[in-house]
Amino acid sequence: MNIEQLAEKLKPWMQVDTWHTTHPRDSERFHLALNSAFSEFGNSISYDDFKDAMEYLSEDLPSAKLEAEYLAQTIERHASKAETISSYLSDVKI
Repeated sequence: MNIEQLAEKLKPWMQVDTWHTTHPRDSERFHLALNSAFSEFGNSISYDDFKDAMEYLSEDLPSAKLEAEYLAQTIERHASKAETISSYLSDVKI
């Protein structure tokens, strides 16, 4: 998996200052970004690929200002959610 290409698909979600919150609009942007990634790369994207892409993006986006431990935990949580959605889509062959 090309991490930079995956990061480009996630960027519309992560470039918004509030991407790391639980606001419904942030969740919607997250799901739309995942849809874009799955459309481009297929449904089987690993936790590590999502995590690496999010970490790559976080270096240049406003999230770099977040406290390091909070940022790491947030990326791990979202990478886990993304992998769960990926597994579901792969299992049901959508």
